[in-house]
Amino acid sequence: MFEWESLSSNQENKVLYESRMKFLRDQLSNLMGERLAGKEEGIKEGITQLVRKMAEKGIALKEIAKMTELEEEEIMEMIRQG
Repeated sequence: MFEWESLSSNQENKVLYESRMKFLRDQLSNLMGERLAGKEEGIKEGITQLVRKMAEKGIALKEIAKMTELEEEEIMEMIRQG
């Protein structure tokens, strides 16, 4: 309680505290954004590998499209890049 009173009574401390909290919230937001981007990239890479393996096994393009819910053009591009 004493610390809270000290922070709230001193305007400079309050500004420093709020500034630090904003910095920490921004850092957390950046980390969460990077984590989400990494997860999306991993999922895309996994799907790409799956599509390539399916094509190597001779599964028809239309069947791959049905199973992955991707457009045939996307699938062809994934196969070409591999």
